[in-house]
Amino acid sequence: MCLFCLMDFTVESFETVENFQLQGGKWGGNQVNGFSGDTVTYSFATQNILGQFENFDSFLTDVSFQREVTQSFAAWENVADIRFQLVPDSGSVDIRLGWGNIDGGGGILGQTTVPSFGALSDVVIILDIDEDWFLNGDAPPENIDFSATVTHEIGHAIGIGHSQKSKALMNATYSRTILDLQNDDKDAAIEIYGENDITKIEIFRFFNPNAGGHFFTSDGLEKTTVENSDIFSLEGIGFHAIAKNQAQEPDLMPVYRFLNAFSGSHLFTAFEKEKDHLITNADFVFEGVAFKAFASQSSATVPVHRFFNTEIGGHFFTANTFEMEIVSSMSQFRYEGAAFYAYTDVEL
Repeated sequence: MCLFCLMDFTVESFETVENFQLQGGKWGGNQVNGFSGDTVTYSFATQNILGQFENFDSFLTDVSFQREVTQSFAAWENVADIRFQLVPDSGSVDIRLGWGNIDGGGGILGQTTVPSFGALSDVVIILDIDEDWFLNGDAPPENIDFSATVTHEIGHAIGIGHSQKSKALMNATYSRTILDLQNDDKDAAIEIYGENDITKIEIFRFFNPNAGGHFFTSDGLEKTTVENSDIFSLEGIGFHAIAKNQAQEPDLMPVYRFLNAFSGSHLFTAFEKEKDHLITNADFVFEGVAFKAFASQSSATVPVHRFFNTEIGGHFFTANTFEMEIVSSMSQFRYEGAAFYAYTDVEL
């Protein structure tokens, strides 16, 4: 039998709510349960820092493992009102992760150390380096699912104790069938931070083969109209943004759409100065707020890259890293950076 961990954090008391336990401390400026956890930073440790709760035996440098860690943070971010931001490693990072020689394979999978009282800070997550880890989800019985283990440990790192419910990822015992968040796990996170109430919308992407440009829309009626035309072909969902009527919150910003009257293409911008400049340009028609997006990246969002096509004069947007790299190599496209940050295909 494998154990996720042996309550190996320095918490002295717990509050039981239904089947789950809350450790007491939380992230965020407001320490009352039900309020946002704000933005919490995390890093892949590159060193042991004097005064940290526990020392790492080695460091988590493999990008495949790092990618699953970010996806595990995103699983919690998509449930509760808390954001996680990857930053370079330093002593000021909120949650730091690395490898440890815990007890050999088949025993304790990880340990998370948090303060014994007060607000959460300086959390250390250590994963057992000797386990037969399996990446990419749904590990076979002979392996240990890495993402399930990390997601469990992150649960401790945000203030959740072990669940009394057997069919919960936050149960103390590793399950070969419970590999992602269950209702009890989600209820615990929501109890602490409130629910993630972001309304995610689909941004559809069309291609105009005659002009060689792309068209994006979040409007269902406009999508149907364009889809029924003989000019554009639907390429699917370009990315997921946020509804324009979403209540304002830190780091959330409107994304404006302009029609280029000269080329017939559309330009999206989240930069207020660029918006103000384009409004004075006779070549552009201001069409208002198209949707909202984030100003910075988190574990659950990706950059939407913006390119300018020097041949046809239009702009191209992509949230796909592979596509971004291909377009960057094409001479007619000039990379203009990250336009804004939108959601991945992880469901809220």
